[in-house]
Amino acid sequence: MTKKFEVRDLVYNRDTNEDGLIRRTYEINGVAKYEVAVPLAKDSWGAGYCISDWAENVLQPSSNERLKSSPLEGAIRY
Repeated sequence: MTKKFEVRDLVYNRDTNEDGLIRRTYEINGVAKYEVAVPLAKDSWGAGYCISDWAENVLQPSSNERLKSSPLEGAIRY
Protein backbone atom coordinates (compact mmCIF):
# COMPACT_ATOMS: atom_id res chain seq x y z
CA MET A 1 0.00 0.00 0.00
CA THR A 2 1.26 3.47 -0.87
CA LYS A 3 0.60 6.12 1.73
CA LYS A 4 0.25 9.77 0.86
CA PHE A 5 1.41 11.01 4.29
CA GLU A 6 4.00 10.00 6.90
CA VAL A 7 4.45 10.23 10.67
CA ARG A 8 5.03 13.86 11.76
CA ASP A 9 3.21 15.33 8.73
CA LEU A 10 0.79 18.14 9.58
CA VAL A 11 -2.47 17.53 7.73
CA TYR A 12 -5.86 19.20 7.28
CA ASN A 13 -9.10 17.20 7.40
CA ARG A 14 -11.57 18.65 4.86
CA ASP A 15 -14.55 16.93 6.50
CA THR A 16 -13.98 18.20 10.04
CA ASN A 17 -12.10 21.45 9.22
CA GLU A 18 -9.33 20.46 11.65
CA ASP A 19 -5.56 20.34 11.47
CA GLY A 20 -3.59 17.56 13.09
CA LEU A 21 -0.20 15.87 13.38
CA ILE A 22 0.12 12.28 12.18
CA ARG A 23 1.33 9.95 14.96
CA ARG A 24 0.89 6.58 13.28
CA THR A 25 -0.09 5.12 9.90
CA TYR A 26 -1.91 1.85 9.38
CA GLU A 27 -4.16 0.01 6.93
CA ILE A 28 -7.67 -1.40 7.23
CA ASN A 29 -9.02 -3.45 4.32
CA GLY A 30 -6.50 -1.90 1.95
CA VAL A 31 -7.36 1.69 2.97
CA ALA A 32 -4.68 3.97 4.46
CA LYS A 33 -5.66 5.38 7.86
CA TYR A 34 -3.85 7.74 10.20
CA GLU A 35 -3.82 8.22 13.95
CA VAL A 36 -3.72 12.00 14.35
CA ALA A 37 -3.07 14.33 17.30
CA VAL A 38 -5.68 17.11 17.02
CA PRO A 39 -5.06 20.29 19.05
CA LEU A 40 -7.79 21.36 21.47
CA ALA A 41 -7.16 24.99 20.46
CA LYS A 42 -7.24 25.63 16.70
CA ASP A 43 -3.81 27.27 16.32
CA SER A 44 -1.86 26.04 19.36
CA TRP A 45 -0.76 22.83 21.03
CA GLY A 46 -0.64 24.63 24.42
CA ALA A 47 -4.12 23.53 25.55
CA GLY A 48 -3.34 19.89 24.76
CA TYR A 49 -4.66 17.55 22.12
CA CYS A 50 -6.92 14.59 21.52
CA ILE A 51 -6.36 11.57 19.29
CA SER A 52 -8.50 10.80 16.26
CA ASP A 53 -8.33 8.30 13.39
CA TRP A 54 -8.63 9.86 9.94
CA ALA A 55 -9.01 8.28 6.50
CA GLU A 56 -6.56 9.35 3.81
CA ASN A 57 -9.22 10.42 1.29
CA VAL A 58 -10.28 13.46 3.40
CA LEU A 59 -6.75 14.75 4.06
CA GLN A 60 -4.50 17.32 2.46
CA PRO A 61 -1.28 18.98 3.65
CA SER A 62 -1.96 21.65 6.28
CA SER A 63 -1.12 25.29 5.75
CA ASN A 64 -1.48 26.19 9.45
CA GLU A 65 1.82 28.01 10.05
CA ARG A 66 1.21 28.47 13.80
CA LEU A 67 0.95 24.73 14.37
CA LYS A 68 3.92 24.03 12.09
CA SER A 69 6.13 26.33 14.16
CA SER A 70 4.87 25.13 17.54
CA PRO A 71 6.52 21.98 18.91
CA LEU A 72 4.24 19.27 20.25
CA GLU A 73 5.94 17.44 23.08
CA GLY A 74 4.84 13.86 23.57
CA ALA A 75 2.53 13.65 20.56
CA ILE A 76 4.77 11.28 18.62
CA ARG A 77 5.24 7.73 19.85
CA TYR A 78 8.61 6.20 19.13
